[in-house]
Amino acid sequence: MRSTIAELFQACEEVDHLDQWISISSLQREFNSPAPDIKREISLWEDGDGKLIAFGQLSIPELSVDAHLSFKVHPTFRGEGIEQEIIKWSEQRIREVATDRNTSVKLRSGSRDTQTQRIALLESCGFTPCRYFLRMERSLTEPFPKPELPKGFTLESALSQEFSSEIGQRHFLEAWVEMFNQTFIDHWNHHDLTVEQLQHEVSHPDYRQDLDLVAISASDGTFAGFCCCFINPEKN
Repeated sequence: MRSTIAELFQACEEVDHLDQWISISSLQREFNSPAPDIKREISLWEDGDGKLIAFGQLSIPELSVDAHLSFKVHPTFRGEGIEQEIIKWSEQRIREVATDRNTSVKLRSGSRDTQTQRIALLESCGFTPCRYFLRMERSLTEPFPKPELPKGFTLESALSQEFSSEIGQRHFLEAWVEMFNQTFIDHWNHHDLTVEQLQHEVSHPDYRQDLDLVAISASDGTFAGFCCCFINPEKN
């Protein structure tokens, strides 16, 4: 089934050009994530011949009251009402979550500004814009200025000697998570990261441990800033 889902994603990417190619191994990691109800948050749609034509997935943080819906519909079957069925499914599921948690749950879904049909669909189902994000890029052909750390900080890699032992690795993960959560605590729609979630992320084959860098306060060892790097060899 994972290969069938990957084929659906690829068929969508060939039309949408969102730079969202996905591999079977990536799907395997996604489905093995530490999310408690991952199997209940995924639904599939098939045509009369049993061909997979749509995929929907909800991300519902364990300690949060909002959910994010991502979905794919095969280009051949778009505009036939499947998108509305996916949204109805997601609404029903978050109602169940709201009942279990005795609270209200918000439903969000994203779109690129170029996906005008998707935006129109979401708006027709009652969604309204709540946040805009920019994706930025920089040419690698131009020289980079030499980095200069503020006085009192050092730059270390996740491969540094002090983090090489099992205890050192655990300290790195815990300090990294604390730094990340404090950094984004006032960011829109922030959810605290856990050590378990970070461990799952850094198990990704594209993760570059040698390029996982942290700025550390020389006075007390506090992790003050970070650069975490993933490089997809197929795209590069």
